Amino acid sequence: MRRIILLIAGITLCFSLSAQGELTLRGGNISQDGTRLSPEQVRAVMADNSEALAQFNRGRSLAITGQVIAYPSAFLLGWDTGTRLGGGEGNNTLLAIGAVGTAVGLGIVFLGERNIRSSVSLFNSSKANNDAISYQVNFGLTQNGIGFAVVF
Repeated sequence: MRRIILLIAGITLCFSLSAQGELTLRGGNISQDGTRLSPEQVRAVMADNSEALAQFNRGRSLAITGQVIAYPSAFLLGWDTGTRLGGGEGNNTLLAIGAVGTAVGLGIVFLGERNIRSSVSLFNSSKANNDAISYQVNFGLTQNGIGFAVVF
């Protein structure tokens, strides 16, 4: 019974040592092996690659800053446009501030998203270069009898 538990624990360890897949960015969501990752999980995965992690953090900061600028500005733009379409007298200053703020905010958001895409690409390219390190699991006879060996 003890050997079976050790064998199961060893096999579990071998599968946990397996290389993780590449990061994919689709629709603003980063996923790995089909599982959507939160920003904290992405940071944990990118912890080995400081350059990709720095770009990811910079991209997230820019995207959030751009959203903070763009959303209120778009509200101002929409408010004044709605007032004008409803037959009221619009405020030209409000319209200009809303338009410029929305344009600047969206530009910053797109810059942040480009940094995030670049960080995922950089992480995947560095991962492809590091995948030369592999391991092999051998089941069969070992020095101590029947078992398995992990060779790096």
